[in-house]
This record gives sequence, structure tokens and C-alpha cells, in this order.
Amino acid sequence: MFLTLVVALLAADPSPAQVELLKTFREEFVAITPGEGKFPQSFVLGNDQSDDTRQRPAVKITFDYPFAMAKYEVPQNLWEAVMGSNPSRWKGARNSAEMFSFEEAEAFCRKATELMRQAKLIKATEVIRLPSEAEWEYSARAGTTTRYSFGDDVKLVDQYGWHNENAAGNDPPVGAKKPNPWGLYDVHGYLAEFCTDRWNDGHDGVPTDGGPLAEKGQARRRVLKGGSWKTPPNMLESAARMPIDLDKKDDAVGLRCVLAEEGAGAAKPAADGDPCTALVVAADEFSPTAQERIVPAGSKLEALWNEGEFTEGPALAPDGSIIFSDIGNAMHRYDPAAGTTAVFRQPSGRSNGLMFNRQGALVACEGANTGGGRRISITTGIDGPKDGQVKTLADRYEGKRFNSPNDLAIDTVGNVYFTDPRYVGDDPRDLDFECVFFVTPAGKVSIATRDVQKPNGILVSPDGKSLYVADNNPQGNRHLAVFAIESPGKLGEKRVLHDFGGGRGIDGMTLDMAGNIYATAGTGDKAGIYVFSPSGEHLAMIPTPGDPTNCCFGGGEDARALYITSANSKEAGTKYGLFRIKLSERGHAIVPLK
Repeated sequence: MFLTLVVALLAADPSPAQVELLKTFREEFVAITPGEGKFPQSFVLGNDQSDDTRQRPAVKITFDYPFAMAKYEVPQNLWEAVMGSNPSRWKGARNSAEMFSFEEAEAFCRKATELMRQAKLIKATEVIRLPSEAEWEYSARAGTTTRYSFGDDVKLVDQYGWHNENAAGNDPPVGAKKPNPWGLYDVHGYLAEFCTDRWNDGHDGVPTDGGPLAEKGQARRRVLKGGSWKTPPNMLESAARMPIDLDKKDDAVGLRCVLAEEGAGAAKPAADGDPCTALVVAADEFSPTAQERIVPAGSKLEALWNEGEFTEGPALAPDGSIIFSDIGNAMHRYDPAAGTTAVFRQPSGRSNGLMFNRQGALVACEGANTGGGRRISITTGIDGPKDGQVKTLADRYEGKRFNSPNDLAIDTVGNVYFTDPRYVGDDPRDLDFECVFFVTPAGKVSIATRDVQKPNGILVSPDGKSLYVADNNPQGNRHLAVFAIESPGKLGEKRVLHDFGGGRGIDGMTLDMAGNIYATAGTGDKAGIYVFSPSGEHLAMIPTPGDPTNCCFGGGEDARALYITSANSKEAGTKYGLFRIKLSERGHAIVPLK
């Protein structure tokens, strides 16, 4: 969606109270430097002698990077300072925070990173994140090879951790028991702790460099370590592990954070034979191979209208006009024949992504914030500049309102795939996750995939066999991903076609008749339309005057014109507009022209 507004919101300085808690948090990290001093370069993950097959096979891990591990599990006062609320069942300022999902734990880490960077408590190149299973167990073992960090005697567990025989609930403060040899508390019991690894029934295929085991398809489970106050003492060993669903919340599950350089300990592609997709892939430089074929010599970007608050979602209408959103709460219509732009609908429900279906109806993603519909609307009866009848196609999943519908793609039979992130807006959230939804023409809603962090632009390939998704998280993935469409609403494994690394990722996208992808991305000197082949080959790059937001092709004689919504310049506070450039390829559209 509109990341310029996001950056402005994220730039708000943390309050003095937040800074004090974050200072304490920063001071409580223990530096872990494998290969230096008391920290061995390598250790053995798991236990081949255990009766629990989930701890096997044991794998030698060798670290080539340092990191820091939090001394304590995240307490509730810190969680509340970062996230704005406290979901925990067992209330207490210094009790460990609980009752949140894996994705919410990752959201905490991202927000803590941003706040601590703003407060200059960590470097701009450092991140707060969840540990990998290897990082967690290495730190919990603290150089030991025994069952527990204090030895093999289960009778000593009472001195080091809370378990099902000495705890009535999650009600003590963090650090009430003895620490392990490296000064980490509650690694045996109290709360089980999230790790970033996807769950595997053993350690087969685990990376040997300390990073997490990458996702496999739409992996729905992650690893928990450490046991909890609900766990028997003999199951609190350093190597003990168990699975948890991504959306599971429990009052016996919390988190412990890692502080590291960005990219250190990132997931790598899995070993041959294991069709995993990396959680983080290496960022590609964009090197066009077909610039002159895509962009004819002498073709220039033309400004058509430049008075928008934040333009988005251009869509080809049945009469050949271009309807586009101005997220200040209006839709506008550009008439190519007359060369004029006029208000089409106001208010618009804060419409963002727009698309006409095969019946000529306008389907719109209406976002959050004041005046936002938070729904997928459909408008029938549009006749040129005359608006039609608007109704709701879908506004809830299992009774809960959508976050902020962002962009959409429609297949040839009218099924809608739409992205539902939340970048800005103060509306209370009903859903605790962000995903790609699928809506039938009758309005039935299901989840197409949750194998994304913050989905944005979205496309169905011309042959209907692939779904392209922009995963555009300012603190995480900035990927162009593709999923095979196995049947309507059912997707196969994710593949990452391109990673924008630390740059601005993709906002909106469109397709040409050959199936090539035209993606709005980048900022500053890298702002523009990035053109990819269906397999991810870098074809061309079309610079824009400011940050672009979305694009679509015209129709009929105008089918080689790419219409682009974008900022008018790179300057802060600039207005947004509608632009056009003539290209070599004809655009793909499902709407029939009159």
C-alpha cells in the first residue's frame, strides 16, 4: 500500500517511558561470541541418546557470527510499551508476556527494532528478532553437554525453573530462579519460547551454520524450546523441543529475543532433496536484459494529472477510461479520448486497489482509517462517467472484519484474490494475522495463503495457473513471490522470484499479454516500474519521478499505454498523480471493452 505514509508514522519518536523500558531491555542482552573466550565455535544440537525421536539426529552446528541473547523472556511491561496492549492471562508487570501468536511475536520484534533504532539504543544495521533453534539451544546449554545446563540431575530443576510440579501458573516475575552458566534465566521451564524454524519431526536438513530451518511450502508450525510451567521436570532438557501452530496462543508460551546484525543467522535454502523456500533469500541486483525491447526508443513518461493526495489502484474500465483511487477518499476517472480527469466517486470508502471483472463490474479494495469501508465492494451498472450501484461482496472472515483490503486480482470466472495487510489506520484490529484471502462471486471467504508477512500487490497470470504476490514488509520481506494455483483458492508452494533486500519493495503490479510482470517499487533514484518475466528474469526498468504505487495498461488502441500512479517528485510532501508511457507490449486485461 502507501509506504510513504507508513514511513512517516514509523518515524514518531518513542515516549520517555518507552525509552526507559527499552534501555533496560537493551542492557539485559548477553553477548554470545562463538569462537571467543568461553564460547565454543561449535556445539551439538539435539541428543541421539534421547528416547524422544524429535531430538534426533544430533547435528554439529558451527557458528560464524556473533549475536546477543536476552537474559529474560519478554516481560509484560515491555510488551505493552512496544505493542500498546497486554494480552497476557497471568497479569504482572515483570511476569513473562503470553497469549500471543508466533506472528505477533515477530511483530513485537519488528516494532521493538524500529523503536530502539529511533532511540539510538541499537545501530541502524541491528535487529531484534526471534532466535533460531540452534541459537536458542547453544545459549541455553551454555557450553555444557549434559541433559540440563546445570547437569544431569533432574532433582535440581526446582532451583532453575518453573514446571508443573512447582508452579500454579505463569505468575512469578522473570529471573526468580537461578540462571544458567551464561547468565540466562528461565531456559528450563516457566514459558516455552518461540524459535523461527519451521517444525520438522527431527533435525534432518537443519542448517549447520546456526540459522533456522527454512519454510517448506505453506509451513503452519514452528519450534518451541525450553518447556513451561505446564511441563514435567524430565521434559525440560536443553534439547527438548515441541511444535506449535502459527496462530496458536497459549498462556504457557512466550518469547526471548536475539539482538544481531541484520542478515546474521538468516534462513538459507534447504539441502538438495528438501523443497524448502528460504525465509530470507539473497537480495538480487536488478539487471535489465530487454530494456529496448520493452521500452521503445524515444518513449517518455507523460504526466496526465497531478493533484492527488495519494493516488493508487488504476483500472481499465469497459469504456476504455482509467478509474483510479485517491486514498484521501475519492475515485477519479481519466478519459483518454478527451484527455481529462474528473471525480468519479466521493467518498470512496478509502478505496485502494481496483479492477473490473468480465461482467464489467468494478471490484474495489476499501481500506481502513476514518471513512474506510474495510471491505471488498462491487459496483454494477457503471456507464462511462456515470457511477453504478455499490454493494458489499465481502467484509469479514469468520465474523471478524478485515484489516485493510489493499489490492486484488480476479480470475476469468470472477473469483477474487485480495491482500489484507495493515500499514496505517487506528481502527481496532479484529484479525491477528495478515494474509491473502480468496472470495467467490457469491461472497464466500477463505484463506488462500498465510505464507507471507505483509502482502500487497497481487496478480493472476494470463493462463490462470499462477498467483504473483508482492510481500512488502518495511521491517521484513520485500519479495516478489509466486504460488501455483492448484484449484480456485488453493495454492501450492511459494517461490521467491526477486528480493528487493533493504530497498522499497513492490506496491502494485500489472501484466502484459506475454505474462510479464510490471511492478511499482523502489524509492529515490531507484523508484520506478520493474519489469520481470514470468520466471523472474529482469527485463526492464522505467524510472518514475517519485515513489510509484500501482499501474495498469489501457485498452483497445491504448493497450500499449502503461498508466502509473506515482508521487510527482522525490521531495517530501509532494502530491501524487497519474502518468502514462507507451511501451512495446500490449497489456493483459479480463474486462471486455465496449
